[in-house]
Amino acid sequence: MTGDLPASRSDSGALPGRGKGTWPAWLRYAAALVMSAVTTLIAIPLHQAFELSNIVMLYLLAVVPVAMRLGRGPAVLAAVVNVLAFDWFFVPPQYTFAVTNVQYLFTFIVMLIVGLVIGQLTAGLRDQARFASQAEERARRLFDMARDLSAAAAAEQVAEIGQRFVTSTLRGKSSILILDEDEVLNPPNKARDLPDVDMAVARWLLDPAGASGLAADALPAAGKLYLPLKAPLRTRGVLVVEPVDPADLMLPEQRRLLETCAALIAIALERVHFVAVAQRSLVDMESERLRSSVLAALSHDLRTPLTALVGLSETLANALAREAGPAGREEKALAIRNQARRTAKLVDNLLEMARLEVGRTPLRKDWQSLEELVGGALAMLEPALASRNVEVGLPTDLPLVLCDGVLIERVLFNLVENATKYTPADSPIRIAAHRGGDVVEVIVEDRGPGLPPGQEHAIFDKFTRGDPESVVPGLGLGLAICRAIVEAHRGTIRAVNRDGGGARFSFTLPAEEPPSEPEAASIA
Repeated sequence: MTGDLPASRSDSGALPGRGKGTWPAWLRYAAALVMSAVTTLIAIPLHQAFELSNIVMLYLLAVVPVAMRLGRGPAVLAAVVNVLAFDWFFVPPQYTFAVTNVQYLFTFIVMLIVGLVIGQLTAGLRDQARFASQAEERARRLFDMARDLSAAAAAEQVAEIGQRFVTSTLRGKSSILILDEDEVLNPPNKARDLPDVDMAVARWLLDPAGASGLAADALPAAGKLYLPLKAPLRTRGVLVVEPVDPADLMLPEQRRLLETCAALIAIALERVHFVAVAQRSLVDMESERLRSSVLAALSHDLRTPLTALVGLSETLANALAREAGPAGREEKALAIRNQARRTAKLVDNLLEMARLEVGRTPLRKDWQSLEELVGGALAMLEPALASRNVEVGLPTDLPLVLCDGVLIERVLFNLVENATKYTPADSPIRIAAHRGGDVVEVIVEDRGPGLPPGQEHAIFDKFTRGDPESVVPGLGLGLAICRAIVEAHRGTIRAVNRDGGGARFSFTLPAEEPPSEPEAASIA
């Protein structure tokens, strides 16, 4: 039975991790001697009426309460003292340890053995009952903690609940360090009831994800235990415990309890994290849907008056050109027309972006020649490219691509127009394409200032521009529309800075084999 107890606590009578409120060792042994003396005082008057065998039973019975209340060591002492008291007071010759009848030696031996066995068995049952009570108490506390953690809605609440549980369970101080969204381990707030935390040790735990401190093999921290809060997906923080008695952490029961507590806290932190992520995603989705709806409605309502404004401004410009009048009237009318056209184009972009996002733009795929699509886009940009050197490098063996010609032409238009807007007026533009594996890649590159560092991916977001302070008009929707169209064709689009200066935009389209001529004719 002694193997169930830690050696340091086997005869202390204290609960594991609960030394407070128990008797000192000397007092427990003194109480065992007092119990033997009381038994002797009771047995002396009974000696006139009872046989010595009954007196022996009385002494054996006295060992039971000593073992139950005081532990194994005092029980052993009581068994030995009871044998000596029985020999001194009741075995003739009395008041001496001399034995004239050898049979009494056998009685002493049996009495001592039975007393020791009774004491050890009783003390073992006492320890088992105490351990069962402690296990029930730990299970109840863990249940209460899990219940409170399930209702926590923020990481700060989880930390407060976990810290309160650890502090109430283990005498001492505790603190919980939480890893925030920026991968920073936040130190605890300075408070009187929090331990001093070595942040270097706490951060070190996030890499190897192993316990450190007391009763651990790696990187011991004096007087403290550092436990990583390891959730199923990743480590969410560190639990720091500083007990009053460092020996408490050497007990397996306490270590298992703290590790279970750390696991519950980690799972609660991960749950809170993903709840927050889901809420933010839901808010972003609702905000995006509302914005798309507003943009679609606004663009649709503005399209008709802007079309009328463009037509009226052109009519006015033509009329002023035929009539004699003050100089500058025709230029002002043309300026009104150009601004109306630019505003109408912005509205078209808003409407197109809204349609692409909600999937209301069906793809009318057909076998298209990239050479014709590039030519159509350049034709629409002919006024803006009048002073430009545009180099088109399309191989003759480039295959046809299955795509929506109008939309892909729109992508080429936006990419080339973007190059004309953000590069010097005399800088060249190059358009190329090639087949690589199962995709056809189209490249548009310029010799301008290039992309701002770190903006290679962000420029494809809606309402994002490479240079927010640029005087070039626009809402930052052109590249977002390009990405939406290319992704709808199961392709990819990206932007990088080219060697030697300038930007390179490229997008891919699936390279599929066109049908044979007889099949194409039958389809037609």
